[in-house]
Amino acid sequence: MPDASTVFFKQVDDVPWLDLAASSDKARPARGSSARIKWMGGDADSGPWVYSIEHPAGAIVKPHKHNARRVEYVLDGEIEFYEGDDALAWHRGDTSVQGSLHGAGTVSWVPPGTVYGYRIVSASKLLHVFFENPVGRTTHVDPQDDAGDEEEQS
Repeated sequence: MPDASTVFFKQVDDVPWLDLAASSDKARPARGSSARIKWMGGDADSGPWVYSIEHPAGAIVKPHKHNARRVEYVLDGEIEFYEGDDALAWHRGDTSVQGSLHGAGTVSWVPPGTVYGYRIVSASKLLHVFFENPVGRTTHVDPQDDAGDEEEQS
C-alpha cells in the first residue's frame, strides 16, 4: 500500500466505497449520516489522509471539530457552512443564523479545534485532506452546549 513517502495516483471512480464496519482505521461519518466515503489516501498510519465524500441534498453535517488540520474542496454541489456558536445555534434550529454558501470550486481550510457544521444544499461531492489522521481525533459536539463540550469521538 502506498504511503506519504511515495508518489501514487488514484482514480476516484476506481476506488470502492468504504465498508465502514470493516474500516475502523478510516474516518467515518457521524451516526445517522447518509454520506458515502472513499479512502483516497495511502497508509492509514502514515497518510496522506484523503477522502472523497458524497452527500445527498438536504443532508446535515452536525457540529463537530477535528484535532487535525483539514482542507476541503467542493468538487460538485453546494454547501451552507456554519462556524462556532453559529453552528451550534443553527443545529438547535435558530433560523436567524445565516451560514455561508459555497459551491463547486471552493476550497476551505479549517484549523484544528474549530467547531463547524454544514447543510448540503444540493447533492455534493467533497474532497477532504487531513494533515494528521482524523480517526479518534474528531469530536462531535452537543448542540445544546454553547461551549461545544465533547459528546463522542470518531
